[in-house]
Amino acid sequence: MRVARASFVLCGMLAGAASLQAQERWLAIEGGTVFDGTGAVHENATVLVRGDRVERIGPAGQVEIPAGAQRIDASGKFLTPGFIDLHFHYSPGPHASIDGTGTDANPELPLLFLANGVTTLREMGQWIADNEDWLGTVEARELPAPRLLYSGPILDGFNTAYPTISRVLLDEADARMAANELMDRGATSLKVYFRLSLAQVAAVIEEADRRKVPVHGHLEIVDPVAAIRLGLDGIEHTRSLGRSLVAPKQAEEFRQAVLRESIHRGEGGFALWAALDPAGPRADALIELMLERNVNLDGTLAVFEPEFSEEGRDVQWAAMRNMAALTVRYAKAGGPVTMGSHGLVANAPPGLAFQREMESHVEAGMTPSETLIAATRAGAEALRLSDRGTLAHGMLADIVLFDASPLEDIANARRVHAVILGGELLDRDRLLATADGLVP
Repeated sequence: MRVARASFVLCGMLAGAASLQAQERWLAIEGGTVFDGTGAVHENATVLVRGDRVERIGPAGQVEIPAGAQRIDASGKFLTPGFIDLHFHYSPGPHASIDGTGTDANPELPLLFLANGVTTLREMGQWIADNEDWLGTVEARELPAPRLLYSGPILDGFNTAYPTISRVLLDEADARMAANELMDRGATSLKVYFRLSLAQVAAVIEEADRRKVPVHGHLEIVDPVAAIRLGLDGIEHTRSLGRSLVAPKQAEEFRQAVLRESIHRGEGGFALWAALDPAGPRADALIELMLERNVNLDGTLAVFEPEFSEEGRDVQWAAMRNMAALTVRYAKAGGPVTMGSHGLVANAPPGLAFQREMESHVEAGMTPSETLIAATRAGAEALRLSDRGTLAHGMLADIVLFDASPLEDIANARRVHAVILGGELLDRDRLLATADGLVP
């Protein structure tokens, strides 16, 4: 008993010492241009970090830097908070393939995202145990991991499109049980999918609301207006809103086609979007409702783009232009818009899909500043994370340094110079080297 107590006291002392050591670890990033996530820009500024938190931002030369602090010369560099990806997919192992085939494992992808400045990822489909196993593997390799949040498997109805990563709900009672099981396991949000009934969607929302967990939906054939009125917190994919933007007969034809065969969502969905009016009265009414309910819109535009060099995709590009137009209209009206990469996209190399998502929003009419806010502060707010998304006293010191300003050209967000996670400068070269294991 005495030995056990002594060991317990010693462990407590060591933990306390480690905590004190972290608190007293200082980092000063000096002389850069700081975009703090709110839209404010601080020229020639110093960011002082204590432990894993931001201590202060002030003019270079006017911030007292403690003796022994690590110092980084950021002259000519541009700083932002770490990016927050609201819609990320990867396959941690061949048993957890996103397309159900079980053959497209890409466990290195989150590490590439971290190397390119995405410090928080919300994974939206894998079983929680698979994410936990992945985190354990990364820790065993002594590699840093992004802050990985997860929703657990897709909550979907019978004849789900992706059986290996779905939890099929049979009725309302099953929906309530599944929602609580996932939240008990650590899900920080829940994802409802397009084959659920409205009654099942309502049941998931009610259970999540009771525990203050947001619910986001990939809808498509679920009525978006009805789901929003039930209390849905966010829309995944602007494409999910198409049914509410066309005449009821056309919406029902699309719904029945997808119910017969999920693959109709592809070409059928693009045809639907190519022909609708993103600035018409139906769009106006939808935007008004979404603003009233403060619904987050995570467009994931880039994942639906064909390759730039691919020919014969006129309908798809017309659909993309309308999706982007609606997304930007909502943003300009004051609606919360966030950035979600989906993991891999056609028009960016592995690890830079988030940057392509930002570019697609700027190309559609958002300003670089609005897009950077969507990539940082808005993402944190949508996920109810009060400790990140901006650079201010007490916030997590997740910081990205760029070689050129994304405010001048959003493509400069690809020019990452350094990444700091929790106050520690990461070895980007080691993270980027993991790309050798990536299956495109």
